[in-house]
Amino acid sequence: MKAWGIVIGIIFILVILCSPVLAISKSDLIAYYRTTPESPAFPDNTPDPAENPEFIDTPGYLPFPNDILPFPKWAFPDGSDDTIFSAQKQSLIFSLRPRPYPDIPVGKPNIYLYSDRDLTARVRLAPEDAITVSEPVYQPGKGWLVQIRNGSLNGKGDFLFYEGLVPDSGWQKEEGYVIRAAYREQDMASMLGQYGFNEKETVEFIDYWASHLVGDVDFVFYPQETGAVDRVMPLYISPRPDHVMRIWFYAEPLVSIPEPVMSPEKIVRDGFSVVEWGVVISDEYRINSSPSCLELI
Repeated sequence: MKAWGIVIGIIFILVILCSPVLAISKSDLIAYYRTTPESPAFPDNTPDPAENPEFIDTPGYLPFPNDILPFPKWAFPDGSDDTIFSAQKQSLIFSLRPRPYPDIPVGKPNIYLYSDRDLTARVRLAPEDAITVSEPVYQPGKGWLVQIRNGSLNGKGDFLFYEGLVPDSGWQKEEGYVIRAAYREQDMASMLGQYGFNEKETVEFIDYWASHLVGDVDFVFYPQETGAVDRVMPLYISPRPDHVMRIWFYAEPLVSIPEPVMSPEKIVRDGFSVVEWGVVISDEYRINSSPSCLELI
């Protein structure tokens, strides 16, 4: 009888230890105590680029480009926003993955923030290692903390400026706009108007790029819309905006006339909205590649 009691006791203990609910709690608890400020805990099922060659072979691809990584809430005892850890993961992947494709600069992206209510926002980019210059100075691990007042950044329509390195591959080069050397301002204004850039954004784009492309050269500007930009330079903003429109243009000298752009992405400015423009261009086609900004915070 005593032997039966021992057997039943052992079975009871095994049932408890093998319970799925408790197994999850146990693994979570172990992961939690392995977490340190210097080494945030990432979920075990996060893809490892070294073990997943599809992440390496796909140009410009970074896992989880558009959303928050699925970290459990208890992994943030200090109350930090989980997008911070998501951006850190992107930087980690960027630094570890082989770079089979050459990098190319993305010149002078400007990020404009608009809101129908006053708010303070945290803005982060990933991978942070790819940022080469910024104004205001981008703080690794923190990004920018910005004030939106009276409808726009600082109440003055200011913008966040940065430059970075991105893969020189994977960009669409079928539909585009011809920017003639003799009519750069007019052609750029027509191109930007199709997306709905406002007057300030348009003027700042033209003021810089019309004078910073090399001399008597016609260019093609291939538009890269929000989804494509997010894949190579994810943007994390808290609180989450209602609308995010990021339009970059891949620019190179005109060799052949591109297909016309049939359905340009339309900028929406309701609620809390973010608008960004930038130009991906080789330094050999850009005059004075150092930053030259009209309005900075």
